[in-house]
Amino acid sequence: MRAYAGNMNSPRAAVIVNPVKLPLDELVDVLAELEAEHGLAPSLVLPTTVDEDGDAQARDALAEGVDRVVVAGGDGTVRLAAGELAGTGVPLGIVPAGTGNLLARNLGIDPEAPLRDHLHGALAGGTREIDLARAEIERPDGGHERVPFAVIAGIGVDAGMIEHTDEELKARIGWLAYLEGIARTLIGGPTFRARFRLGRGRTFGTRAAALLVGHCGELQGGMVLLPDAEIDDGRLDVLVMRPSGPTGWLELLSGVIAGSISKRSSLPFARRAHGDNRRLSYAQTETAVLRVDSSPEAFEVDGDIVGDIVAARFTVEPGALLVRAPGA
Repeated sequence: MRAYAGNMNSPRAAVIVNPVKLPLDELVDVLAELEAEHGLAPSLVLPTTVDEDGDAQARDALAEGVDRVVVAGGDGTVRLAAGELAGTGVPLGIVPAGTGNLLARNLGIDPEAPLRDHLHGALAGGTREIDLARAEIERPDGGHERVPFAVIAGIGVDAGMIEHTDEELKARIGWLAYLEGIARTLIGGPTFRARFRLGRGRTFGTRAAALLVGHCGELQGGMVLLPDAEIDDGRLDVLVMRPSGPTGWLELLSGVIAGSISKRSSLPFARRAHGDNRRLSYAQTETAVLRVDSSPEAFEVDGDIVGDIVAARFTVEPGALLVRAPGA
């Protein structure tokens, strides 16, 4: 942490950084240049630790009265900081330094851009309001916990993919390592039984391979998993995957691909393709409730496994988070 010895009237940022993802020396050198360029006081630099991966640092930053917070790290650090910043009016800037960088991608931030460009945008770029989602989860032992997420959460194949991905392989080849995780998950026959309810509607029972809830849907490689999702529409998007056998998985994959096409174009066949796919069900809602009737399932939030759950209630906070983003 750098000592503060500047003009107390100058704007000041806090930079939460995962030192495993981004060398501190490199960050601090570039940061000092930009502080001078934009007339900022020396930033409060808060490294994450094994036990504190963003939320505690964000609380410390707010307690210090900073007027902007930058997160240099992966999706886990970003979502934890976002959960603390929501509703405060303090903008969040992102320096993507993880494997997925999902929120950054959905905001139009290029993960491959130089560090200086990322920091410049995070410190002094335009701002926009986006939604933040939260899940109140129930553990197998009856305990409850509330977790924030900025992109997507759920159970099934998506969680199994993350749970079974080799971390060393991911460090070497990046997000492509998730393909191995998918293969290992599919071998186990990834289906579960669950009930879910959207808003105040009726309760549905299903046997599915995945149930996902999010409010923006672009993944790595440009794949769009939730084709109608908007990051600032005040709604949650729900996707249920129900493949049956190899043919079902091919049909499911074609539906996801068609959804990706429809997000990028106005081709009418693309909308029909994912809308008529019986293996995929989409819906939009403001709240959703899920209860697992089979064994407890691993729960994934923004690319992190946060343990097993037996139930979850999803809500959205419209416009709660102020973020710096290109074109804002």
